[in-house]
Amino acid sequence: MTGLDVFFYVALLPLSVAYTLGLLILLLGAKEYMAEPKGKLIPTVAVVIPTYNEAAVIPRKLENIRQLDYPREKLQIVIVDSASTDDTISLVKRFVVDNAGNLACTLLEQPVRMGKSEAINEALRHVDAEILILTDADVTFPPSSLHEIVAGFQDPRIGAVSGVEVPVGGDDMMGGVEGDYRRIYTAIRMAEASADTPFMCESEFSAYRRELLQPLRPGTMCDDIELTVGVRSKGYRAEYDLGASFFEAEAGTFKFRRGMANQHALLRNHNVLFNKAYGRYGTLVYPFEFFTHIVSPVLIFIAISFLAALAVTNPAAVPVPVFVAGVSALPSLVIVQRLMHKYSSRDLERVRGTGSWLLAAAAFFLFQFALLASLTRLIVKGPVVKWGQISETRTVAASSTSK
Repeated sequence: MTGLDVFFYVALLPLSVAYTLGLLILLLGAKEYMAEPKGKLIPTVAVVIPTYNEAAVIPRKLENIRQLDYPREKLQIVIVDSASTDDTISLVKRFVVDNAGNLACTLLEQPVRMGKSEAINEALRHVDAEILILTDADVTFPPSSLHEIVAGFQDPRIGAVSGVEVPVGGDDMMGGVEGDYRRIYTAIRMAEASADTPFMCESEFSAYRRELLQPLRPGTMCDDIELTVGVRSKGYRAEYDLGASFFEAEAGTFKFRRGMANQHALLRNHNVLFNKAYGRYGTLVYPFEFFTHIVSPVLIFIAISFLAALAVTNPAAVPVPVFVAGVSALPSLVIVQRLMHKYSSRDLERVRGTGSWLLAAAAFFLFQFALLASLTRLIVKGPVVKWGQISETRTVAASSTSK
């Protein structure tokens, strides 16, 4: 072997070992999903919707909220607007007037835009319901969703419950691959929840015991992870609920900014790493995700760099390391396939996809390059608290919400 071969294998070995062992432990601990019986728990609920220039989607969102079948005397809607410059505020005010007497709806207007985390903090100052539900303006969900998501709180050890994203739109090949990737993502989150707590609850649709929530720290990029870590730090677990689906259009640039937000939160909460006080969330889930988001992209870049250098200096030697890399990836691929088979919801099965778990795995691999780019951007320029909107997520119609 040449020196380039050695460096390639040095980068490849921890990738193979970490993914195989991490996924295998998750698979071995993965429990069958059991839907909780509904109707036994009807707490007071506050649905919080942060907005900023959402005129294109807020009418659909508000209509979706109006269709919820949750008891009106137990339901409050709180819209926190971060200084929108379009018609968002006027549309919300019209909705409040039109539904007065039927639906308690409050509009909180911030004088300047300060980012989503500060919008959540604003809501926390005004909400005293037992359960706080976070949702985005471009997300919709079925009318029964609130009953579905609060059912998890029948277990007094549960402090947060996450809905499960069903991507909509995108009938082309990339849309199909996104659907396949989403199945991998959901299966891993479900397995993490079986072990202890999912890496994060999706703030597009997630619920929390209000008494556990503290204001988010200044500079928070990823409220999903910060809130989940906060709940787990108080001794409560979180769960991922396949029965609580939400529908959202995905966009390529979303992966970049989502990756950067996750990386920022992972580094910011590094004290959770291998911390037994957080249970298996600290000793298994968080380290696995830290490796996936921070370490793995760097190792993959190093491995590919040395493989490319080898291809230039000694092309005949390339097939062997490529073959070894493929063989070393097989155990992880098989485990992922088993997890996807174990956790499949009715809504996810309806997603238009390629049907190929290999393509889904390829999408996961490609996401590593987006993570490398976002990590570089985070290190060089620092965090971004106030993102620009992604137009693709606000032009594709959401899936049916009347199921």
